[in-house]
Parts: sequence; structure tokens; C-alpha cells
Amino acid sequence: MDGYWDRFLILILLILASYIIFLKRKHNRFIESLKSGSVIGQIAFEKTVLGMAAISPELKHLEINPSYCDIMGYSKDELMKMTQKDLLHSEEYERNTILVRDLFAGKADSFQTINRYIHKDGHIIWGRAIVSLVRDGKNNPKFLVNQIHDITASKKTEEILQNAKIKAETLASIDYLTGCLNRRAFMKRIEEELARAKRNQTNLSLILVDIDNFKLINDLNGHLAGDFILQRFTECLNKGSRAYDFIGRFGGEEFIICLPDTELQDAFLIAERMRQDIEEMTSYYEDILIKVTGSFGVACSTFESEDPINSLIARADQAMYKAKSLKNRVYKSA
Repeated sequence: MDGYWDRFLILILLILASYIIFLKRKHNRFIESLKSGSVIGQIAFEKTVLGMAAISPELKHLEINPSYCDIMGYSKDELMKMTQKDLLHSEEYERNTILVRDLFAGKADSFQTINRYIHKDGHIIWGRAIVSLVRDGKNNPKFLVNQIHDITASKKTEEILQNAKIKAETLASIDYLTGCLNRRAFMKRIEEELARAKRNQTNLSLILVDIDNFKLINDLNGHLAGDFILQRFTECLNKGSRAYDFIGRFGGEEFIICLPDTELQDAFLIAERMRQDIEEMTSYYEDILIKVTGSFGVACSTFESEDPINSLIARADQAMYKAKSLKNRVYKSA
């Protein structure tokens, strides 16, 4: 799925790049026709679907074609009284001012950029702009030619595709029932977190927890009740976690919690608070009170150790199974 979205976005970008080259060539031909004062250039100026404007060195409009008016939403008379500062988003105006300054300084003959413009009714227009400086016979700046292609629709499509990709990636990493990270996503993230802990010379702790007697809950109340308890159990774990901790569903009724920058004893205290919260939790499913408890195992990896992630998980797992021998307990690894 990830590869599909990547290939699709690359195709869109290739199409856009080809179109940019086409616009650039068309823009250069038009500039040459303006310099020669050809009738063809004047006709192209009036008839092209691209917004075009001749702009003075003071950034005031000298001439505007109909498409430019259509893109901006203003009449020609209104635009002739306006400057680029009135049309460009404030951030874009500052950036474009620097680029235009380079043209006047002779550092470049033209530039192309993507700008946000403010339509007359207030909404944002995305435009791909190509700006060239026309000089007179003495090489003095005469006027700027600004050519704008409205790419608002393609920008919206690009945004939709990007959001769809992000959503697909998110769904692929989340356990549908509990909303936790699934096992694959958790393992990927904890590998990154463990590497960061080594770099920063900090400790990292894990809590592995199993719901006590979960099979009995399913047998007595049905699997839907079991699903409900899994969700309630997850809510309790989330409540006891800190903002930078993250939780994964490790198995059917097993959960794993990563606690970055946390010593073993601190992780033990966090697990103990979670255990108490779960023990005190009241859960009603179809008017049936279901009480649950959890068995917790805690392990810590110090930055000096060379333990791989599987070794850390194994130590937390061993501690959890010691806790399960009595149930509703927290054990920490040696």
C-alpha cells in the first residue's frame, strides 16, 4: 500500500514537472514577442488562459490580461489600482520581494515559484508564477512580466492524496479494536526509541501486562463482552501513561508500554498505579458488572547495556509471568 501511494505521488510530480518546463518555454517565447512588439505576442497576451501582467519596477500593474482578472476575482480597473502586496499572502510577498530584487541586481533573468494569492472573496489561490525582467536597449529595467497558472485544483488533489496516504499508514499501524499501536508498529517505534536512548545516554523501561482470567470473561459473557473489556482496559492504561509513553497491543489480551527516559523503580511505580486503577475500575456490559485485574512485568534497559530489544522484552515477559502466578501483581526484572 505504501509503495502504491509513493508511485502515484511520484507520477503526479513528474506530470507537474513536465508542465513547468512547458510553461517556462512558453513564457520565454512570449517575452521575446513582447520585446519585438509582435502582434502575435499581443494576441497571446489577451487570449491565453494563463494570468499575465506587466508590472512596473515599483510593483504596480501596467497591463493585465483577462485571465489574470479571472484568477484574482477583481476587475481590471480594480487591479490597476493595486500592487502585488495587495494580492500576495504576506509570507509570499516577503519571499518574492527578495527574488525580484535579485532580478534588478542582475543575478538572474527570471524566477519561478509557487505562491499563495488572496482572491477578492478572501479564499487562497495557489499559483505557479514565472516572473521575468524586461530591460530596455540600455539594459535598464523596464518592466516585469508575471505569468500565473492557477494550480489550486491540483494542490487540493495533492493534499487529498497526501491525507489519504497518511490515513492509510495510520490505519495500518493501529489495532482496530483498542486504538493502540499494533505489534509491528510498536516494534518499529521502540527500536527507534531505544536507539535514541543510547544516543542521549538515558534509560528506557518496558511494562508488559496481561489481563487476568480473560478467557473466563469470554466464556461467561461472550466475545463482545471480551472486546468491551479490552477497550476499557486500554482506556485505563492510557489514563495512567504519560504524554510521551506509548502503548501497543502485543497479543490477544497482552499489552506493552514503552516508558522513555525512565528508571526501573519509576516504571515499577507507574505500573503499580495502573494496577490499582484497573482493580478499582467498574465496567458494566449489558447491566452485568465485570471486574478485571492485570498482571504486570517491568524491565529496564540502561544506556550502558548492549541488550537488544528482544532481550528487554523477554525480561519484562518473565517478570509478568511471575506476577501471573499470583495475579493482580507487579513484578520487576532483576
